[in-house]
Amino acid sequence: TLLGISAKEYKPSSVLATISQAKNELINEAQYPSFARGHFQELVSKVYVIYQKILKENAALDFDDLILKTVELFRKDLQVLQKYQNKFKYILVDEYQDTNHAQYLLTKMLSAKWNNICVVGDFSQSIYSFRGADFLNLAKFKEDFKNTKTFSLSQNYRSTQKILDGASSVISRNNTHPVLKLWTEI
Repeated sequence: TLLGISAKEYKPSSVLATISQAKNELINEAQYPSFARGHFQELVSKVYVIYQKILKENAALDFDDLILKTVELFRKDLQVLQKYQNKFKYILVDEYQDTNHAQYLLTKMLSAKWNNICVVGDFSQSIYSFRGADFLNLAKFKEDFKNTKTFSLSQNYRSTQKILDGASSVISRNNTHPVLKLWTEI
């Protein structure tokens, strides 16, 4: 038991998932206590500090740190950011509807110099919200990059029209994003 916390009462996977969510929102261990609400998040804030300390002592990063620490570095050191902006003059991101806040900001920072960024995504195909993905990043993209050209790919090559009509009847009820009129020649 760490900090007198029972693994039976609080699943380690739940604690780690909460830390992961914080990192995906670019909230580090020093900032997290000010966001913590309720007993569980207050407990996570204590674990988060110890978890990061253990990672640092072992010169290690977890998966979410790869982006969090990169964004922190780019914010602190403009020369490093510029080096990578020059290295990546063209950027392509597929499945953009499944990007989280940290990924969104990283791509925005990297592409800020040249504005040569292409994203591919579909509002209706976002499936990773449980991991912090935000399909609204597609809408933010158009705001961030004013000269965006949008190409709608509405032809489907894998499904019959009957399947597409069924999917469209469900998707069309969604009023949070644009919905494509799907069609096929199958």
